[in-house]
Amino acid sequence: MVYVLIGEDASRMEYKLERIKKEENCDQIDRFNCAKDDPAEINNELVTMNLFAEKPMVILTNATFLGAKNTTPFKPEEILANIPDDKVVVMMAEIKKMDTRKKVIKNLQNTAKVLDCMPLDEKNQPGEIQQMIKERKLKMDRDAFEWFCANAGYSQPVLAGQLDKLALYSDHLTLADVKALTTVEPTHNVFKMTDALFRKDRVKLLELYRTFRGQNMEPQAILGLLAGQIRFVYQVRVLMDSGCKKEEIMDILKASSGRIWNTMKNANRFRADQLLDNLALLSNLDETIKSGRMDRDTAFENFILQIQDPSSR
Repeated sequence: MVYVLIGEDASRMEYKLERIKKEENCDQIDRFNCAKDDPAEINNELVTMNLFAEKPMVILTNATFLGAKNTTPFKPEEILANIPDDKVVVMMAEIKKMDTRKKVIKNLQNTAKVLDCMPLDEKNQPGEIQQMIKERKLKMDRDAFEWFCANAGYSQPVLAGQLDKLALYSDHLTLADVKALTTVEPTHNVFKMTDALFRKDRVKLLELYRTFRGQNMEPQAILGLLAGQIRFVYQVRVLMDSGCKKEEIMDILKASSGRIWNTMKNANRFRADQLLDNLALLSNLDETIKSGRMDRDTAFENFILQIQDPSSR
């Protein structure tokens, strides 16, 4: 059996690899890095007949020979010709897509089990959660599922941990169960709050602020999260303007592939000076709260209500 894990979310890729290991239940696992390990050693492992293990697995990371930009010493025709029938082979590549212009890659795409490992977002997160629920043989009421999707975040390992905890409680989960047992991911809602601020969506911004307050988060902590996220978007925007690619930005900011990928999508919508303008607004709000001239909740909600609706201009 051949598995191909393609995408730019390394944590999601490792999660799917662990699921494959569990499903295949292999008794020997060998892992190689195609960009660093000796090509002769890797080829030898692939072509050598299995003598001792009943079901061995070979994992090939950095398998960029599957994409348009090959950073390994392998040619796809050479390594794919050596895929054995008596071993489970897993190829992993942090790239957007396979280069199916090459016949050998197209044939692999049609014969292997290809798993998407792009970062989760609002479009693909619900489907992935549905699959994870199915894997755990759980039932979740519709309103509970919608609440979970809206509050549990986009990290697949975190989602898995949350669902494992829920599975210990019951195999049929209600909204009350999910609300009581799910740890709300603040980063998830701060992304939404940042987007609402950028769009000048006062209703959504106020709704998210009150959600945070309902979780007993202090106004200044909410302000800190919001300012921190906009500052991060600004840093990414500046690096993009200077010509940096995703991998370089990841290295400079010491951030995960998924976070940089999502932030670059947001940063594409704004100029650096627009982001600085939003930071200035938050700085003024911070000064108002610290001055004590007004109740903190009143100050924050007044700030939201005074944001100019772009449709009214």
